[in-house]
Amino acid sequence: MINNCSALSFELLLITDKAACHRAGRTVEQTLTSILNDINSRCVAILVRDKKATISEIATLISNLKPLTDSTGVLLLVHSYPQLALEYNLAGVHLSSTTAIAPVRQQLPPEMLIGVSRHGTDALDQDDIGLANYATISPVYSPLSKPDDQRNTLGLQGLRDSVKRSYRPLVALGGIEPGRVSDAIAQGAKAVAVIGAVMGAENPASVVQLLLDKDTHRAAK
Repeated sequence: MINNCSALSFELLLITDKAACHRAGRTVEQTLTSILNDINSRCVAILVRDKKATISEIATLISNLKPLTDSTGVLLLVHSYPQLALEYNLAGVHLSSTTAIAPVRQQLPPEMLIGVSRHGTDALDQDDIGLANYATISPVYSPLSKPDDQRNTLGLQGLRDSVKRSYRPLVALGGIEPGRVSDAIAQGAKAVAVIGAVMGAENPASVVQLLLDKDTHRAAK
C-alpha cells in the first residue's frame, strides 16, 4: 500500500471520466464495476463526477454502485451534490474551487468527508479550507485525461511547497500513473487522485492494483 490510509480514510482517489471510458469502449458503470469486482480495499475512494450529466443520471449511477462499494469497503463520494451524499449515505462530497465550504459543512453530519479542488500554488489560502477534510491539488503533471490542457504544472517542487502551506491533507492530482505515486507521496501528499490512467486503461482493475502496489513504486525508481 501507498501509506497508512487511516489519516485520510483513503490513499487512492479514482475520479470518473465518461469521455475516457467511452474512448476505451466502456461506460463509467462498466469501468467501475470491473474495478470493484477485483479489489477489496478500504483505502480506495471513488469520486463520481460528471459535469454534463443531470442529477438524476448521477443518482442512478450512485444507486447502482453503492451495493458494490458497501460490500468491498471502497468509499463512494459525489462531486457537487451534497443532497445526493445525504440521500445515499455516501462517504462524502467533493466541491469545486468556487463553492463555499461552510454551508455544505452545515448540511452534512460530521463523519461525512468534504473534499475541495484547488489549482496551482496560490490556491490554498482561503480561510474556509480548514472546514474540508482534504484538498486535491493540481496539476502536478500534465493531465492524462486532458491532453490539451495548457496550465502550468506544479511539478514535485510545487507539490512540496503546497503541502507546506496547506491547512489540510493534500491529494496529488494530474498525470498520476503507477510510476509517479511514490514521488508524490515523498513530497508530502497524503494520497493520489487518478483519472485518465485508470478510466482510459485497457484493464482498469490492473492499473488500480499497480497504483496500490508498493513494489511497483520501488521498481519505478
